[in-house]
Amino acid sequence: MKKKHHVIKKLVGGIVILIFIAGIAAGVIFLLKTINSHEEKPDDTSSVEPPEPEPEPEPEIPELIDLQKTVDAWVKTQKNAKNSGIIIYDIDNDEVVAKHNENQKFRIESIYKMFVALEGYYRIDNGKWKGDDTYRIAKDFNNKTYTRYLCLDHMIRYSYSICAEVMWNEIGHGNLQTVYNNKGYKNTSIQGLTSTPSDLMKLYQEYWEHEDLSEESWEKIKDSMLNQKANTRNTTYNRNWRQGLPSGFSTAKVYNKVGWLGDGRGNWTYYDDAAFLVFPEKAENKDGEKVLERHYIMIALTNYTSPKQLVELGKRVESAVKTADKY
Repeated sequence: MKKKHHVIKKLVGGIVILIFIAGIAAGVIFLLKTINSHEEKPDDTSSVEPPEPEPEPEPEIPELIDLQKTVDAWVKTQKNAKNSGIIIYDIDNDEVVAKHNENQKFRIESIYKMFVALEGYYRIDNGKWKGDDTYRIAKDFNNKTYTRYLCLDHMIRYSYSICAEVMWNEIGHGNLQTVYNNKGYKNTSIQGLTSTPSDLMKLYQEYWEHEDLSEESWEKIKDSMLNQKANTRNTTYNRNWRQGLPSGFSTAKVYNKVGWLGDGRGNWTYYDDAAFLVFPEKAENKDGEKVLERHYIMIALTNYTSPKQLVELGKRVESAVKTADKY
């Protein structure tokens, strides 16, 4: 009996030892697996890619308004329609929305100053000139000491020819023409004061995009084009720079530059107007819908047409836009 108990005791002890050894083995296997898993798993901070930035929402663009019928209706009222050139370009939609003789050459008179001004601002912003350098001008209707900046302002704001001519000479007539030839202005002669509605649209696109100009210069240009006061001193007739297209708009802001030749008695050989039109955003129209801000370039070059006719054209264009937007 004692022998039997001894055998059982040895057997139980052997089983305990086996269980102990198995436990140690399992622990070793678990430890090895844990070590391997840590070796294989990359560092969290190095493997986690940063989340992709959310795409910026596309800017809202107003629906295209076709203004061709509006311009055609105005042309039918003109005795000298064949001597008029019109183009309206929708900046937001990058599309011409109305045109008439857009590639015909016309006299542009003082609009040539916009070619001079763009190059002048470019030279200042790119370090070729200093805006505060002074010019000596013998005859000045404002009795001021002129800097380049002031000349650039007044050649647009007051169509001040002396400033434009001084700067044009400084650039060089041939050099200025070469600048624009190289940009693809094939139908413009600055020296001859001739261009087309299409070429002037291209010039105004350059201004609007102003890739080679500072924002400061662009703000100066817009102010010169928007806040113009009529000059009545030492002139044969009232020089009202806003009597053409700007007087036809009551809702849109009109940034413009005119060019003309008249006899001072209301007879105009040439009357030209080149403008930016900005229609403001409106919270709600008649249908309770939001109206987006609109931006246009509008060029009107005319022979033997009074500014009153351009006022009428402006009224028709504004009415068409407001009707389409359900003001």
